[in-house]
Amino acid sequence: MASRDLKFIQDFLKRNWDYVLEKYRDKSRLTVTSKSEPADLLTEVDLTIQKRFADAVAEAFPGDLVVGEEGDLGKIPSNPRGRVWVIDPIDGTYNFVRGMNPLFGISIALVVDGLARAAGVGFPVGGQVFLADQGEGSFCNGRPLRVSDVQHLAEACVEIDFSGLDDKKAFLSRASNVIRQSGQIRCQGAATGGICQIATGDVDGYIHMSLCPWDYAAAQLIAEEAGAMATRLDGSPLRVFDGREGVLISNGAVHEALLGCITHS
Repeated sequence: MASRDLKFIQDFLKRNWDYVLEKYRDKSRLTVTSKSEPADLLTEVDLTIQKRFADAVAEAFPGDLVVGEEGDLGKIPSNPRGRVWVIDPIDGTYNFVRGMNPLFGISIALVVDGLARAAGVGFPVGGQVFLADQGEGSFCNGRPLRVSDVQHLAEACVEIDFSGLDDKKAFLSRASNVIRQSGQIRCQGAATGGICQIATGDVDGYIHMSLCPWDYAAAQLIAEEAGAMATRLDGSPLRVFDGREGVLISNGAVHEALLGCITHS
């Protein structure tokens, strides 16, 4: 049975699904601005979903903290050991705005002591809702998930991701062997999409040179509950608020091979 926290996540996704789809399908009146880089986009949908979520948490769980990608909520809590909700209102905003690649999602996790305990990611265009409670497995639209059994990197499909120019340079400097040695490479521009596809067995590895907590907190739990392995780029455990950069998530079987492709600075 789903926990109260997971039901809260699921209900929020359902209540906001139609709004996101409506804005995606008619972008003629959509407000779009840039953030730190020209291709780092921000829309009114990002702001609205995050505000709705913060208000919902304040009503349902008074005293819980909320961390989100946008505005004042985009700060790591000084004491992250309590209950902290982490939201990326639209992960893959560039895809949301440009439209031809409709992979974007709403990502929500409840994090306690640096680990996600409940998580949900909704992909409105595809109609998929990924859910996970710690220790209870992960599911997509009610179907249990399991990572692939691909054993060799030469056969593996690996998702790489670039958030900006610095990430591109870092990847090419430190991890270009991932491209040379992997069987297939994808770059779909949405961390939640790449990581959730590890849980479905459609992708065997995901690598990013930086990545913020809201980008991976929910998808990490979903993948791990499906049997995935998640670490930093040096092989150390991946924790949501550890202040470190670099994310590597895989089906487990190709994890060491991927770590071996990364040069450590």
